[in-house]
Amino acid sequence: MSNEPTSARRTPQADAGADLEVAPPAAVIDKVTDPRIERLKELGRTVGPWVGYTSFFLTAFVLFSYWTFPWDRVRDKVIADFDRAQVPAPGGARQILSIGKLEPSWGTGIVLKEVALTSVPGDATKPTSAMRADEIRARVSFGSLFSAAKDVTFSVRTMGGTIDGSVTHKTSVPKDPKAPPLKGQARFDRTVHVDVDNLALNEFGPFRDAIGVPIGGTVKGSIDVTLTESRADKANGTIDLTVDNYWVSDGVVPFKVPALKAIFGSENITLPKIEIGTLPIQIAVKDGIARITKWAAAGKDLDVALEGQIVLRDQVALSELQLALRFKFNESYKKKGDATAGLLFLLDGEPKLKAGKRPDGFYALRVMGPLGGAPQILPAGPGGAMAPMGANPFMKPGAPPGPGGP
Repeated sequence: MSNEPTSARRTPQADAGADLEVAPPAAVIDKVTDPRIERLKELGRTVGPWVGYTSFFLTAFVLFSYWTFPWDRVRDKVIADFDRAQVPAPGGARQILSIGKLEPSWGTGIVLKEVALTSVPGDATKPTSAMRADEIRARVSFGSLFSAAKDVTFSVRTMGGTIDGSVTHKTSVPKDPKAPPLKGQARFDRTVHVDVDNLALNEFGPFRDAIGVPIGGTVKGSIDVTLTESRADKANGTIDLTVDNYWVSDGVVPFKVPALKAIFGSENITLPKIEIGTLPIQIAVKDGIARITKWAAAGKDLDVALEGQIVLRDQVALSELQLALRFKFNESYKKKGDATAGLLFLLDGEPKLKAGKRPDGFYALRVMGPLGGAPQILPAGPGGAMAPMGANPFMKPGAPPGPGGP
């Protein structure tokens, strides 16, 4: 008999399992790993540094190239391409583009600074005129980078105000699907949207120089035009602008009236400031013909109206002007100064104005010729009735609607 205490004695069950291996605690069991994951880890340790270094190098290379790219050469090429593309009308002005600085903007954009577009008249006796912009920003949408037609948004700081807009494209559906596209042109409808705000009219060189004296006012409004197949002669859309506080002549710079030279030995005539006020401008563009539907003002000193149309050409400078202008000085202006009435009387000595003087006091003139050239200015004829506002003043009575002719 054993003398061991009862509590220390081995039980039969313990003796039966004495030879069995005791399992270790669950915490020390090695985790079974998928061999595919192990292979991927090994591949990462081998290839990872090469991928990282290569990515770093490519990123640094792209950024370095972007920052150090010869943008001055791009600017020079833009100017050279613009110069080669010039097709001035016979006797018309030639455009000269200058860009002070061109630089990139966030990958798909560019910034142009100190931009000037100078018009050099075909007549060497006439002065040059220029339009200037402090800054032009343009950006191509990322999605259109892979298309033949690039969608662009732009913003311009010029003439004391701003011009914001966009140019977008969509695939054109021609009237004749079997007609092949023009050589070098893809079939895209180009839509141009422009918002203008607070543009100072006295900084619009070409318009100021065309009148020959200082002008003033601010321009605001919008332009929405779609160029079917990207052609101006297939344009459709609207132009809605307003000129506020419009005035002509500053009382210092003289008008030129050739008829005065024979009388006074000088063709210059100085007129006090002509206050016109608000001038609304509305133009409807359909099938390449821009018809003026509203362009008239009954001002404090002057009543003025412009009628007619512009027949657009694919080369915009060759577009044909078919316009009728009428204006009349009011009694209030004639009383502005002691010499004003006499000076206005002398306007009748100018042959074209004299021939175009109407019984109601309006001077009526016709403007015809290329938009980018030297259009003719002819008297509309004494007593001849002007066409209704928005109508074509050159269309013969009974003729079907259309571009008409002078």
